[in-house]
Order: sequence, then C-alpha cells, then structure tokens
Amino acid sequence: MGRRGENIRKRKDGRWEARMLTGYDNARKAKYHSIYGKTYSEVKYKKELWIERNIAEKTSNAQTYNSKLKTTFEQICLEWLNAKRQTVKESSHARYMHIVKKHLLPELGTYHFSSITANMLNQFLLKKLQGNSELPESGLSPKTVSDIRTIIVQIMSYAEEHRYPTAVTEKIFFPKICPPEIQILNKNEQQALETYAFQAQEPFSAGILLALYGGLRIGEICSLKWNDIQPESGIVRVDKTLLRIQNAEPDSSKTKLLIDKPKTSHSIRMIPLPGFVIEHLETLRKRSDCYVITGTDSFIEPRTCLDKYKKILKKIGLNNYSFHTLRHPYVKPTTKNIIL
Repeated sequence: MGRRGENIRKRKDGRWEARMLTGYDNARKAKYHSIYGKTYSEVKYKKELWIERNIAEKTSNAQTYNSKLKTTFEQICLEWLNAKRQTVKESSHARYMHIVKKHLLPELGTYHFSSITANMLNQFLLKKLQGNSELPESGLSPKTVSDIRTIIVQIMSYAEEHRYPTAVTEKIFFPKICPPEIQILNKNEQQALETYAFQAQEPFSAGILLALYGGLRIGEICSLKWNDIQPESGIVRVDKTLLRIQNAEPDSSKTKLLIDKPKTSHSIRMIPLPGFVIEHLETLRKRSDCYVITGTDSFIEPRTCLDKYKKILKKIGLNNYSFHTLRHPYVKPTTKNIIL
C-alpha cells in the first residue's frame, strides 16, 4: 500500500518505490513511471524533482508551441536558406534565395506558417503558372513553377523536421512539364558553322568546336583554360563552369560572376576529341593559364559569349539557334569530310 496517499511503498526487496501516472495506452490501461531509493525520504525527494521537471518541461513545450504557431512563413524560409548555405554550392544557394525572395515572400511571407494550407499553395502555384487574367503572357513556364514547388516542398520538410505546426496535410499541385521542342542543325547548317569555326583562326571559334565535338556547355567553355586541354592524349578536362548568380552580399551589385564546379558531379568529366580538332586547337594555343576562347588571362561571361555566337550565326546566314543546340547528342560533326 502507498504510504500517506503518495503512491510510495516499500518493496519486498527492501527498496522504496514511487509510482507516477504518465498516461494511458490504447486500451485505456494506466501507464506509470517508477522511481527507486533506499529510504522513503530519498524516493519522495526524487519524486518531487521529477514532478517539477515535468511541469517545467510541459510549460516550456507549451510556450515553444505557441511561439511556433506565430512563426511567419518568411522566418521559416530564412531559417531554411541559412541551413542550406552549409550543404549546397554557392550557385545553388543563390538560385534558392532568388526564388524565395522574388516569388514566395511577396505573396506568402507575412502569413503564419501554421495557417498556410495545401489549397493556398496550390492557388499560388496556379497563379504563377497562368499569370494575370489580363496579362496571361505574364505566367511563368511549367519548369519555373516546378522549381518553385520543389523549394516549397523542401521548406515544408524542414518545418516538419523542426516541429513547426502546419496545416498542410495534402499533396501540393505539380505542374505538367512538356518537353521543349528539340532544335537540331541540319547537315548544311552544321557544315557552314564548322567551316567558319575552322577557318576563322580566332580564339572564340574554339568554343564552337568544343561544343560541337565535346558537348561542353557554354559556362564550361567560358571557364576553360589551355591547361585543361592535353594535346598528347587529346583529352579535355571539364571540372568547372562560369556563371552569373544573385549576390547575397548587402550593399553590393545584384549579381556577380562565379567560377564553380559544373552543374552536377557527373558533369566533371574527361572528354576525348578527334585528332583533327586537337590539331586545329593547337594552332590557337596560348599560355597554359590563358582562357581558351579569349586567348588572354581574362574570361568572358556566358552572356557575352552568347552575343558573339549569335553574331556569327547572322554573319553566315543561319537561324537563331540556341548555343545548347551545338551540344545536342543528335548533332553529328561533318567537318572531317570538308576540304579546307
């Protein structure tokens, strides 16, 4: 029998035991927590400490929960961005920050996170996709809306992991992405571009050949130096890219140029080039620390590179093909059949 109604008793083994009710299981059977000691006074003291600690913990949890109920969507976004800074490339973090600040915060930032529902998010994404009713062309592409949705899902996962109350209990709308129409140079167009690149004898023409014969992206070409091309083996080492990103530093320009690792880990690669391409590149070679498409120790950014490429297309009478078209896997180089 418990002593003095405190549910403290002396056991047959000589120890004292205090039992505290902690709740009930699914069958409504009471669950207890036991504390043991050598004397009644010791167990009573331990029991009082346990009760005080539990009251304090419940009070703290209640205060924390109430505080989290008032947390805004903006606060969660900024917490998530700060956590992501430690785990992703600077360019990826800049992209996340751009989406959060340009798209999420202006419309959702001031809401309490706990008040945001799946329906609110779905309506937000649909609005982004469809645009203003008076300006339907203001709608974003399905790919961009899909990227926004991906960020929202990651933020929701972060909030759930950190025990923020949420009203989102359903899946969020996923925009259907239609693959873009593939652009491919026909044989005559490709031959005209290759002929120009081989005959131009200027550094930038090397970039066109590297895209056609090596499949390099425009940022990878802009960051390529001559020490990345090994004439003996005919191998091009691709382990960096040049890109312009949003600048997170206060009181500075909105964007900045960054030489970083390529798009994915699979993009770090060694590419073999045909012997006749290597031979031509050797006629353009400069110091090992010079950039390939400038021939100097200064680079040009992808936007400038694209402008130069478009001028070349116009000069030789070709349509306005994207630079990415040059590295498309269906492109088959034809210059080996050209007599220069």
